[in-house]
Amino acid sequence: MTSELVPLQERNGKHHDVPDVSGASGFFKFFFLKAVFGILLIILLVCGGLMAYQSMIKEADPDIKIARAMVTTTWAGADPETIESQITDKIETELKSLKGLKKVESSSFNGVSRISVEFVASADVTESIQLLRQKVDDAEPEINEDADKPNIEQLSVQDAPILTIALYGKLDPPVLSRAAEDIQERLEKVSGVREVNLAGQRKEVVHVQLIPSRLSALGISPTTVSNRIQTANRDMPWDQIENAQIGSQVRLFGRFRTLEDLRSLPITRLGGVEGRVVRLDEVAQIRRDLEREKTRAFISWENSEFEPVVNLEVVKVPGSDTINVVNNALQGLESIKKDPNTWPHSMGYRIISRDDETIEKDQSDLISNVVQAVICVFIILFVALTWREALIAGLSIPLTFLGAIFILWLTGQTLNSMILYGMVLALGLLVDVFILMMEGMHDGLFVEGLSFDQAALKTVKTYAGPAFTGQLTTILAMAPLMAISGTMGKFIRLMPITAIVCLLLSYVIALLIDIPLSRFLLGNVKGGAKKTYIDKSTEWFSQRFTRWSLNFTVRNRATSGAWIAGTLALFVCALFAVAQLPGTLFPDDDNRNLSINIELPPTATLNQSQLVADDLGGILRNKNYFESVTKLVGQKSNLVSESGIKPSEDNYLLGFSTVFTKQEKRELPSYKYIESLRTELLQALRRYPGASIVFNTPGTADGGDPIEVELKGNDMDKLRQISGEVQLALRQMPGTQDVRDGLGDIRSDVKLQPRREAMNFYGITQDDLAMQGRYIMTDNDIGDYPIGGGEDDLEIRLSTAFPSRQGAVGGPTRRDELATIRLFSPEKGAVSANSVLDIEESVAPLSITHTDTERTVTVYSKTDGRTAGEILADLQPKLEEMKKQWGAGYDYKFAGDAETQGETFGSAIQMSYVALFLVFSVLVLQFGSFTQPFIIMLTIPFAFIGTFGGFSLFQIPLSFPAIIGIISLVGIVVNDAIVMVETMNKHRENGMKVRQAAAHGASDRLRPILTTSITTIVGLIPLAISDPVWFPLCMAIIFGLCASTLIALLVIPCLYLQLTPNKR
Repeated sequence: MTSELVPLQERNGKHHDVPDVSGASGFFKFFFLKAVFGILLIILLVCGGLMAYQSMIKEADPDIKIARAMVTTTWAGADPETIESQITDKIETELKSLKGLKKVESSSFNGVSRISVEFVASADVTESIQLLRQKVDDAEPEINEDADKPNIEQLSVQDAPILTIALYGKLDPPVLSRAAEDIQERLEKVSGVREVNLAGQRKEVVHVQLIPSRLSALGISPTTVSNRIQTANRDMPWDQIENAQIGSQVRLFGRFRTLEDLRSLPITRLGGVEGRVVRLDEVAQIRRDLEREKTRAFISWENSEFEPVVNLEVVKVPGSDTINVVNNALQGLESIKKDPNTWPHSMGYRIISRDDETIEKDQSDLISNVVQAVICVFIILFVALTWREALIAGLSIPLTFLGAIFILWLTGQTLNSMILYGMVLALGLLVDVFILMMEGMHDGLFVEGLSFDQAALKTVKTYAGPAFTGQLTTILAMAPLMAISGTMGKFIRLMPITAIVCLLLSYVIALLIDIPLSRFLLGNVKGGAKKTYIDKSTEWFSQRFTRWSLNFTVRNRATSGAWIAGTLALFVCALFAVAQLPGTLFPDDDNRNLSINIELPPTATLNQSQLVADDLGGILRNKNYFESVTKLVGQKSNLVSESGIKPSEDNYLLGFSTVFTKQEKRELPSYKYIESLRTELLQALRRYPGASIVFNTPGTADGGDPIEVELKGNDMDKLRQISGEVQLALRQMPGTQDVRDGLGDIRSDVKLQPRREAMNFYGITQDDLAMQGRYIMTDNDIGDYPIGGGEDDLEIRLSTAFPSRQGAVGGPTRRDELATIRLFSPEKGAVSANSVLDIEESVAPLSITHTDTERTVTVYSKTDGRTAGEILADLQPKLEEMKKQWGAGYDYKFAGDAETQGETFGSAIQMSYVALFLVFSVLVLQFGSFTQPFIIMLTIPFAFIGTFGGFSLFQIPLSFPAIIGIISLVGIVVNDAIVMVETMNKHRENGMKVRQAAAHGASDRLRPILTTSITTIVGLIPLAISDPVWFPLCMAIIFGLCASTLIALLVIPCLYLQLTPNKR
């Protein structure tokens, strides 16, 4: 860049450098003095941004690839200890050697083994899941042959349903279930829909219920009936007849296709081959009906009565647009509703949740924030400068966001929550560069009386370098956010990437669009135009401030040293104050979803759980702040995920999936209602001894409880005792609630030990004994019943009918029924169970949990009024004391939020040191000095006086959003300091002494610093009020800017005087 500098004396008596326009290079003339390139760039950014917005896939969360999977193995009726030893342990043994394994957690409970496998975040997802499948395949031969094949499900953020629809009505359960299955099939054909999951429906099956008295009278074993049905229910192709006249395909058509065919099946002959035939309907009841009732679901909408419900959960194809898929699915549903063959007359539907509304709200909020920022910038610059500069700077903000959307679209990104949050973060940062350039143009035209071309060239020469350094240091300050590890790091990385794109683009727009295109608004301003009232006021105040600085802040080195020492003392006090503050990962948010889960004693029946659910449901149904309440009996609510791997279905479980009304329809944020609701439900639960309740609200982190204490050891009884001690310690601490562990209650356990000699005498084999017991106690799949028409076959399920069940499927429920149970010997007929079995009664846990293949019990707790950090700090000394009594082999560790915070902030803190060094290096290169960068670097901790002091004064916990706000604050403060020091250096180059240069530099930057600070603060206030999650982020910047503005004007001149040598 070469341009001849000619001194020009202004009316204010100062000397300024006036660029020689004729001597400017062609590069500068084309990009900064001509409007052609700027106009083309605007057209590209506006058209590209609008096209990208229409074309970008819109989704709630970014589609990140995570190497995490769940291995589920079912074995109906098996107890937790059997599941652990014969399934879980076998699979975990193989998983130990997996490459890149981070954590393995498992739970063995009634009939199910679940193993959660998590790989390190850097692992290749496809390779990791493939290796996992191989290891599970290797373990399969070791698993009990009666268990089902292990199912491996890769977990993904895209697995969550984007639309949940409730089908309800006063219909018979079979009608509602069949309608739901028909609708499921048709919705799965909608474009963009991957699958539709049903919840609450019962499949249709063919029940064969054995009559114990008939079996005993005829001496027929249940296994005989089972074997006969299985062998008779068979089709077989017999190839074809190869003949021109009689050629045809031949096949055995032996499967049961009518219930009459099944009922008339010969089971055996009494008295040998000549004896009477005993058919199936003589020893069993056969009917086509719904499967065994294990769960029930009901819905109340806006305080209405509860009605039976089946939920449809729509999952989209990864990479498809959420808004389009939801709209297509709802259009498809409306089309199905018009079909009377599919949609029963009295059935209705409600939309329980839909992601498209969340996405549209986030986009609307962003647009609202941008509009507010534009208005704010316009008003403040209208007052501080003129309406022309205000209009240019204000319109540059939406142009930046349009350009950012265009660039992100070109790189294959989707429009999701992290992209939008990144833009909100950038909103407080990018205004500075626009104000800086407009200030330069205004000073050149109105204060110094330059022509437009002269003002443009001088603005570029004066501010392009410092502005670029400022943007670069802000980008480097975001490096810690880029370095966050783990799944959460992958999730939030898009936020700093978006902010960085916006920052770089704002710099390009400020130089290549704002300056050349401002010609259309500022080009007619004559050199030496009349100063505005604000210009005169600013000039007057600047002179007064210069004199004040020379007398009170930079009077001499001793005075400036005292100011610096005082600021350091304030920083130490603020640091001490903030150290007393609690820390939390994310603050409470106004989420609409709430899950309430209740556990009754394990002996509770489904009907007993129904009574409790009806009682509590009546309370919830009458709350006008709930839009819908779904009552679940025999299962927990999974609307919001719960910590750990626990049983989700059993007779003793019940839950409520509640959805709050929209924000504008209630007086308070959703989390404000929970405490009073908890108190009311706990009062009601006192009528049901042994019941416990847990409230689950959505978390912005990985989910789970804020407090999790993992206890490790080998003996489950000892772990249960330790867990009780830890739970008691937690309950005695203020701020804890819903304290519990992953074991749950204990239930009675009856072990039936075979008398092998007696079995040998009766001729009963171990396999036969095992299967007879299964047929007596539960229903078992013994084959399929084809119904044709392209529909799936029905299962044939064999069980035993007991009078107390009144036709329902299940085992005995009365002592007299237990006493009449008979086993069947092929040689002796029916024999008493006591003849071949010994009974041992004990107790057993409801579940057995492992962490990294070791037996573990995890104690969970929610928080109320205190953060997890505060509670764990109080708990740790008590745990250390307890640990001395536990004995060898038993230990504890903190998981949950504590573990997530360590992972989240640990790598970020390490990267922050690197980032600080890089910022310092950039400043050294910019100023060609090692001392002046210290002036700028010291403003960073000094700015924290405001943030730390404000947070301490108002008792705002430090959180992840607050850390993001502090990083943003660093960028703003550094930008102001760079330009101020650069201005002071210019005065030194023009012959001023250090003291005068420091005072004049501060006064010259008075208006730009105040303008930037006020604009940013006013622009952030609406965001702080609108969203509790981002309140700490906004307040960190607002408090920090209040302090940094004073520090920039008062302390930077002192630092400049102290650290700048007097030599010119």
